[in-house]
Amino acid sequence: MPQQAPATDVAGGRGGNAFSDLEPDQGARVIGVQVRAGDQVDSVQLMYMLRDGRTVAGPRHGGSGGNLSVFRLDADEYLVGISGRSGSYVDSIQFQTNKRTSPTFGGNGGDRDFRIEVPANTQASGLTGRAGQYLDAIGLTFSPLRRWPNSSYGNSSGNAPPSGQTPLAGGSGGSDFSDSDIPEGARIVEVRVNGGQFIDSVQMVYSVRDGRAFEAVRHGGEGGRAASFRLKQGEYIVGLSGRCGRYVDSLRIVTNFRTSQVFGGGGGDRDFRIDVPQGTQVTGFVGRSGMYLDAIGFTYAKAIDLHRDFHDRRRDR
Repeated sequence: MPQQAPATDVAGGRGGNAFSDLEPDQGARVIGVQVRAGDQVDSVQLMYMLRDGRTVAGPRHGGSGGNLSVFRLDADEYLVGISGRSGSYVDSIQFQTNKRTSPTFGGNGGDRDFRIEVPANTQASGLTGRAGQYLDAIGLTFSPLRRWPNSSYGNSSGNAPPSGQTPLAGGSGGSDFSDSDIPEGARIVEVRVNGGQFIDSVQMVYSVRDGRAFEAVRHGGEGGRAASFRLKQGEYIVGLSGRCGRYVDSLRIVTNFRTSQVFGGGGGDRDFRIDVPQGTQVTGFVGRSGMYLDAIGFTYAKAIDLHRDFHDRRRDR
């Protein structure tokens, strides 16, 4: 049962109705913030990823006016504070993470600056404040800092943090996703791709230690022709290439041994190539999707069985 989370002080005016986000589901993490703003901040809303890879939106606080902007977080990123200017309303706002600060959303008004930070060793888990037609006041709820579910991939201790996430290739649409909750010691054995004119969907299949297959969440729509790329014993994924525009139009999987066939169509206005760092291997997909695969990248961790000569040669293909 969701519970009320502890909260910071709030900044802003005294109007509007009070709100405070409940503690999110166990294992959920904040993956982005949606802000509607013009001269003032009209509304704010957090986006979460659940343990099963689904993305959900928290409550929207405020009105429906203003222009919509989205600040997306990386797989190893979390919110730690907010800053801006306020008066009768919240006039402008920025979001601080453990890695960076967002652009400024809102106008140039307000008669005082504010800055709110969550306590040490915690992360923002929700929003608190007051809202009506606009965002009247804002603060943060918080919870203990957690390690992400993907951290146990290929690691017998299960305590190491995720090694990283590549940049994404593709368009700006769709909802965020990241393969998570992968069983300890699992390895990728197959990549399933549905494609036609664009890439409709992608899905990882893993082999767990007892030999069973584990299917990760499929990212994208239900259209396209089904195809797959199966990995051999000792083979692991180290990169991805293709073409993209508004969506991911085509892709090829690159391993320490070889490169897959081309999946998808012949469109796109630019080529892309994504390589994980030397000495690592892919652990899952990350990106954005809706009816199609909008953008794609990888999460990665230290290679379990590294064949350096093949890993180096892939860059010459």
